[in-house]
Amino acid sequence: MSSITAAGSTTFGFEALNVAITKKANDQQGQAALQLLQGAIQSTAQVQQAAPANDGRLGANIDIRV
Repeated sequence: MSSITAAGSTTFGFEALNVAITKKANDQQGQAALQLLQGAIQSTAQVQQAAPANDGRLGANIDIRV
């Protein structure tokens, strides 16, 4: 009977270790995803600041030759 209990404890220990490792991996992936999103937001903000202002005349005159 004690061998069954010991085997159960070992299995539980491995499962707990597996859960901890999986949680750590998920946390790292979440952090990486957040950093990627923050980088994309910063890049978008920089592009919008660098874009010229639209004064309403853009595309008003289009020369088409056939």
